[in-house]
Amino acid sequence: MVSAYSRDLKERIVYSYFQGETMRTVTETFKVSLGFVHRVVDLYRRYGQVTDLDATPRRGHRTLTTTDEECILSLTRAQPSIYLDEIQQELESGCGVFVSIATISRTLARMQILKKSLLCRAAERNEELRTLWEIELAQLDDPDLFIFIDESAVDNKTVQRSQGWSAVGGRSASQCTFLRGKCHSILPALSSDGIIALEIIEGSVNKERFLQFLRD
Repeated sequence: MVSAYSRDLKERIVYSYFQGETMRTVTETFKVSLGFVHRVVDLYRRYGQVTDLDATPRRGHRTLTTTDEECILSLTRAQPSIYLDEIQQELESGCGVFVSIATISRTLARMQILKKSLLCRAAERNEELRTLWEIELAQLDDPDLFIFIDESAVDNKTVQRSQGWSAVGGRSASQCTFLRGKCHSILPALSSDGIIALEIIEGSVNKERFLQFLRD
């Protein structure tokens, strides 16, 4: 599609014509059609300018306002895992604005809101109890009073690497086992003196095994 002629070009056409040049000469000078010169000169005679005051403005792509962007920001904060089509529906129902998913995606990129790995926090967590626990622990300043225990497990798939090299346009593939095999769990107790207790068991650690490790 041929792009629209600039306002500067139209004004130069009008100036040349009213300086005494013929329309044919103007078309040859500015490399435009004779019909285009007729329309520009006629607009200037009718409105005193080279644009049509009665013309309906051309509709472009819908842009989001600052209020709409704040709505998107609130949605992503309240629901970090929300999909683009769900944002589209919320904008239409809550703000009365309908835009394409591509527009929403470009808006998020411009606002520097990126898709990242989701950090899941326990819904059962009680912030009040956590605060009380932190206040109680803050009174203990002797590091020898603390012992840290955590479980770690290993099977045949633990050592498999998740990334590999490949040429552009190709996939990186490797022969890997799909069977996990036997799972072994390790329970270490770590203090300021290092690991003071250790137990390796076959299978996963449940509540009973964990309590038995504490007792023994």
